[in-house]
Amino acid sequence: MKNKALLWVAIALVMAACTDKEPQFKINVNLANADGQTVYLQKAGQVLDSAVIQNWDAVFNTPVCNDNEMYAIMLKGWRRPFPFFTDHKDMTIEGDAQNPNAIMVKGSETQARLDAFTKSYNELEEKLEADSTVNPADGEEMLKMHCFDYIWENPKDPVAHYVMYRYKWAFGPCELRTMIDNIYHADSTITSTNLTMAEEYVEKLERVQAGQPIIDFTQNDPDGNPVTLSQFAEGKLLLVDFWASWCPDCRKENPNVVAAYQKYHEQGFDVLGVSFDTNKEAWLAAIEKDGLTWTHVSDLQGWNNAAGALYSIAFIPQNALIKDGVIVARNLEGEELMKEIEAQL
Repeated sequence: MKNKALLWVAIALVMAACTDKEPQFKINVNLANADGQTVYLQKAGQVLDSAVIQNWDAVFNTPVCNDNEMYAIMLKGWRRPFPFFTDHKDMTIEGDAQNPNAIMVKGSETQARLDAFTKSYNELEEKLEADSTVNPADGEEMLKMHCFDYIWENPKDPVAHYVMYRYKWAFGPCELRTMIDNIYHADSTITSTNLTMAEEYVEKLERVQAGQPIIDFTQNDPDGNPVTLSQFAEGKLLLVDFWASWCPDCRKENPNVVAAYQKYHEQGFDVLGVSFDTNKEAWLAAIEKDGLTWTHVSDLQGWNNAAGALYSIAFIPQNALIKDGVIVARNLEGEELMKEIEAQL
């Protein structure tokens, strides 16, 4: 099975596939509310070029490559890059920099397939949310199967590889391995960065399931004091809670964690909050407003939080309940959290 080294090999191959010689294609970036900002062009996580947006416009003259990997643009203030396919043809990215989720990409047939899938996913999600007869858990399963069906039926399509990696949080390790095996069954020589990253994610995810030993990390608390997981967890039943001030679902779940902490703290239960914030003031304000009186740490790197990467955190809130240096449960909420704490104490 491929390991982390293969991701770097894939990235190296992606970069080597490009040439500084002709031919080239143009990526036209047309964004409102971005004049004077620097837009960065990325591929496989590497910055290829940058340009300053003037009169809403910036243009990248990009070498043609012998692959169809995704590119991305990034602006300061965005939580994550905006990815897109090019098909190595002149294309245009247009929209409002203040609303990156509504940006449109024109000129790529592969991107058009991705846009069609995204549209169908969003429409299904809206339909399920509007139907009061659908149980939320059933709705999540239907959305997951919507992704699964596309990936399963289009194993050679780079869009399917992106969908698998983009929605990886919806699947367990076994489901992801089944989809990956199906892709290689269709073409044993197929390669893509999204496919390689999905494989790497599965390997990390399997490493942090219940029954596995903890992966140690150290991050600073709000006062700059380092907190090391293994030392902090010693002699406790500890919930490592991954969250952020900007995450609505996290803030919704916080009262349940507070209730558990207040009920069981004196019996040896504790919480270590690991924040995916980038703004320290917002982080501290949320701690105070939600009454989160336990220890908190963060490296203020948002989705690039180093501890989150170790624990394969692809969405928040998530958590890991640990005891005696071992993960005993993952992603407990509400009554499930209370019952598991009761059983472990």
